[in-house]
Amino acid sequence: MTRTETTAGDPPSRRGWDELTRAHVWILAAAALGWLFDAMDQRIFVVARTPALRGLLPGLEAGQLPTYAFWSTGYFIAGWATGGLVFGLLGDRYGRVRTMTWTIVLYSAFTALSGLARSWPEFAFYRFLCGMGIGGEYAAGVALVAEAMPARARPFTLGLVQAASSIGAMIGSGLSLLVGPQGAVGGIAGWRILFLFGAIPSLLVILIRSRVPEPNRWVRARDRAREEASDGSPSPPGSELRLGDIRAIFRDPILRRRTLVGMTLGMVGQIGLWSIGLFTPELVRAGMLAERRQAAAVAGTPARDLDALARASAATPEEAAALSTSWKQADDRLVGWGTMLQDVGSFLGAPLCTFVAVRFGRRKSFALAYSMAMASVWIVFGTLSRGADVYWMLPLLGFCTCGIFGVIIVYLPELYPTRLRTTGTGFCYNIARYITATGPLVLGSLTHLFAGLGYATPIRPAALCLSVIYVLGLLVVPFAPETRGQPLPE
Repeated sequence: MTRTETTAGDPPSRRGWDELTRAHVWILAAAALGWLFDAMDQRIFVVARTPALRGLLPGLEAGQLPTYAFWSTGYFIAGWATGGLVFGLLGDRYGRVRTMTWTIVLYSAFTALSGLARSWPEFAFYRFLCGMGIGGEYAAGVALVAEAMPARARPFTLGLVQAASSIGAMIGSGLSLLVGPQGAVGGIAGWRILFLFGAIPSLLVILIRSRVPEPNRWVRARDRAREEASDGSPSPPGSELRLGDIRAIFRDPILRRRTLVGMTLGMVGQIGLWSIGLFTPELVRAGMLAERRQAAAVAGTPARDLDALARASAATPEEAAALSTSWKQADDRLVGWGTMLQDVGSFLGAPLCTFVAVRFGRRKSFALAYSMAMASVWIVFGTLSRGADVYWMLPLLGFCTCGIFGVIIVYLPELYPTRLRTTGTGFCYNIARYITATGPLVLGSLTHLFAGLGYATPIRPAALCLSVIYVLGLLVVPFAPETRGQPLPE
C-alpha cells in the first residue's frame, strides 16, 4: 500500500479548519445529519420497543416481554450488520454519495412503517430493514468524510459526525418526552407516533443529491480501476485495483490482520452499548417497579408488573387503572429525561476519546474507553435504585460507554486504501454486529437465569456478567496498528 500526503500527521493545527471550503462544509453537514437521524431512530426504538411489543402482544405475560425485546433488538442489529456489508460493497463500487442516499431512504421508510406494524413478526421485519439502512449509511458517510476532508481536520470532523449521533439521540429522547411511548395521542398509541417521526430524514436526500459531490479520492480510484479493466494486460495475482472486492481485504496479510483487529475492537464497543448501555429504559422501569413494590409492601408473583401492583394497591378497579396510568406516565418521563441525559454524556465522552486518539494515539484512547465503560456499567447497573439516581448515573454511563465510538470512527477508515475503504469499514463494523446481535439474547438468557434465582431486578447481575466483554477489548488493544501521524492509504 502506498501512502501520500506525508505532511498530514497528527496533531491537527488550526490550519486544518482554515482549509475547509464550502464544499467541505456541505459534505460534513450531510454526513453529520445522516448519522444524527440514524441515532434519532435508534433512540426512538430503545425507548419505544417495550411499549410497542406490549401493544402488539396484548395477551403476553409480563415475564415474557423482555424476551421479545431482546429478540427485536437482535433482529435490528442483524439488519444493521447486513446493510453495512451490502452497502459497504456498493459504496466502493458506485460511490459514497449515491449509496448514502439509498440508505437514508431505506431507514426512513422502515422506521415510519414500524409505527404501522400490526404484529410482532411484521414489527421485527421492519426493524431488520431499518437496520440495513442505518448500517449502510454509517459506512458510506464515514468514508465520505474521511476522504473528502483535509488531512489535518479529518480526525476532528469525524469526531463531529460521531457527536452528531448524540444530538440525534437527544432528539429521540425529547420526542419521547413530548409523546409518551406508553400513552396515547388522539386515540393513537404513543409508540406508533414516535416511529412515524422516522420519515423526516428522507428530506435529507434532497440536500445530498443537490449539494454533495463524490470525493476526489474515490473518483481517482474508480478511474484507475476502469483503466486497468480496459487495459486487458495480465496482472500479478492480488494486484487488481477492483473496487469493493471483499476478498482483497483477506488476500493481503496486512489488511487481513487489520480487519481482524478492527472487527474485534468494534464488536466489544457494540456489545457493550447494545447489550448493556441501551437497556437502561428497562433498568429504570424495573428499578421503579421494585421501589414501588417495596413501598407498598407487596411481594410475590401477583405484583410482577405495574398493572398487577396497581390492582394490589388500589381499592377499586377504577383506582387501579388510574394509578397504573399515573405510574406509566411517571416512568416515561423518567426514562425520557434519563436517556436524554445519557445522550448528553455520550456527546461529551466521544469527543474526549477522539481528542485522546489525536493527541496520544489510537491505542491509548481505546484502552481508556474500555476501562471507563466497564467501570460505569458496574456503578450504574450495580447500584441504581432510586429515581434520583437516574439524573447522574445515566449521564455517566453515556459518557463512558460511547467514548469508544469517538475513536473507532477515526480509526477504521485509516486501516484501508481508498478502493476498499467502505468495504473494509463496513466489514469490520458489521461482521462484528452479527456477533453483537447475539448480545441482547445472551443478556436475555442471563436475565432469565437470575430471575429464576430469585433476583428482584435480574437485569442487574446479567449486565454485570456481560460487561466482562470489555476485558477482551483491553487484551486486543496491544495488537492494534497505531495509525496516529499517518495519512490515509491511497
